[in-house]
Amino acid sequence: MAELGDWTCEYNGLLIGAPDSATSLVSVDGLLSLPDVRSADLALVQRHGLYPGDDYMGGRAVTLTLEVYGRTREEFTTALNGVYAAFGVADKEKPLRFRFPGVAGDRTAFVNARPRKRAGPLDLNFAYRVCNIVVELFATDPYLYGDALETKRLSSPWEGAEPRLWFKQVGSVPALPVIKLTGSRDCVLRDEVTGNYFGMANVAGDITIDAERRTLTATGGGPSLTDKITPGSEWPEFAFGDHRLTLASAAVGGPTTAEITWRNRWA
Repeated sequence: MAELGDWTCEYNGLLIGAPDSATSLVSVDGLLSLPDVRSADLALVQRHGLYPGDDYMGGRAVTLTLEVYGRTREEFTTALNGVYAAFGVADKEKPLRFRFPGVAGDRTAFVNARPRKRAGPLDLNFAYRVCNIVVELFATDPYLYGDALETKRLSSPWEGAEPRLWFKQVGSVPALPVIKLTGSRDCVLRDEVTGNYFGMANVAGDITIDAERRTLTATGGGPSLTDKITPGSEWPEFAFGDHRLTLASAAVGGPTTAEITWRNRWA
């Protein structure tokens, strides 16, 4: 989808905040906030404190305050009708796309949400074709997602070349990539910053590593190859910050190439 301009957002076909638009953005609440956390802490018997359990995020509420303005009665009415149509009762969540400098890695991102409340006063300002409308959206999935996928490429050493892939992971939530290996043979993917590696033995060809689903298969399908993972391996995971990857391969006909893809996430 098209990249948004700074200080604009889009929901259900309505673009908010564009220059000379009749619908502008006054404020947004909920994108920088950590959603409510469900705690699994347990009380300790006859002891001070609690037993620390796992924490899980609940849903995310996002509140938009919009200003609708019309130079003419027709323009004002048309703009209001656009807000009604975009933020009506919905049967499924839709992406609220946004681009706010400094938020979500300073790039276009989205959160899937549906309207739960819409309110606006009929007052003196309304009589002069100005109205502030407050819209509350709720997302059952609390993560903010990068609008575009991140894709990096890496080759194994060949004919004296010693390639390394340097990159910065900008998402606050660790990325779980899909890695497609082409022309592989007993490969080892290593992160020199963290020291973690993922290796395979007695496996060759085009291979797909899906770190989120914890699967290792031949590209295009086939039985699981997880029994080929070497001891000590960890599924690839890129935390926020710098990374430096190397790819070793026993292939003799040419270099093995890796296409590494993930979607950035923020909480």
